[in-house]
Amino acid sequence: MRRRNGSDIWILDTIVDTWENNALASELTRRQHNVRVVDWSTVVVSGGPEDVVVDGAPCGAPHLAVMKARVLTRRSERDLALIYDGLEALEEAGTVFANTIASTRRTNNKLRHGGVLARAGIPIPPTRAVRTQADVEKCIFEWGEIVLKPVWGHASLDILRIRKGGRDQDDQVALGLREEIFVWHLLERYGLLIAQPFVPNLGRDIRLTLVGRTIADCNYHVSTAPDGTVRHFLYPWQLQAASLTPELEDIAHRAVDALGLNFATIDLVESAEGPVVIEVNDGLSAFRSIDGTEYDLTPRGHATLVADELERLLTTATVGRS
Repeated sequence: MRRRNGSDIWILDTIVDTWENNALASELTRRQHNVRVVDWSTVVVSGGPEDVVVDGAPCGAPHLAVMKARVLTRRSERDLALIYDGLEALEEAGTVFANTIASTRRTNNKLRHGGVLARAGIPIPPTRAVRTQADVEKCIFEWGEIVLKPVWGHASLDILRIRKGGRDQDDQVALGLREEIFVWHLLERYGLLIAQPFVPNLGRDIRLTLVGRTIADCNYHVSTAPDGTVRHFLYPWQLQAASLTPELEDIAHRAVDALGLNFATIDLVESAEGPVVIEVNDGLSAFRSIDGTEYDLTPRGHATLVADELERLLTTATVGRS
């Protein structure tokens, strides 16, 4: 049953009991909203607002839903289309999403979101689709050191940094024996990959978190690895505060505007020519280790700021329907 002075809000995830989910649910409940943390694998949407089933029980569509990244990332390869169908059906049933499903699709396809950002004049590495070994070798001969990544990927899984060389390689062939094996298996698994030139940098990434128009945190992920790799299991990165410059703030706002996002995290590196956007992710990353520390740029904590923005979206949606 809906509360008279609040709205039904779902937090969609595949791991329900997390610190961030509980913190946000607690804040929204304090504001008199009817909040439910829902395991997406238990949701079936087959039609209108009343054709929504959760864990076998029919229920109405919520006013608003916040989708965590795991809904899309913790899946088998064959399930992606069905997940998007279900999310769009929920949206069509009247649910407002924190990020629209269209903007989520646009952002999570790295090839597509690279094109959107490039057309908006946002600094990103040149991005090219590759389907064959020959495509990959052409990129290596043109750019030198490259990065290969899946079109639909996360957490730096199956990202390969590679350059010309290796055993049994000659002047006419870019890939050595072992390198060719790795590339073949990535292409066999995904069919289509993205190739980009590696951007020389200072051995650190910048991560910005945006909630609406507010930048909630801006920090360095600093490599401790001998080769300067930030995502390295043997050498975990260290967190350092980064200065939020007007240039970074401008790039961040233009990126989310181009992609149509309300909530996002942006990863950048510092090249010789200035900041370069490596990736934009829709939604929020984990903020437990940042909240209330020197790295937190929010006035009253991440959960409070997120709740403020969700209530703004609810108000905007209500006005739009009136």
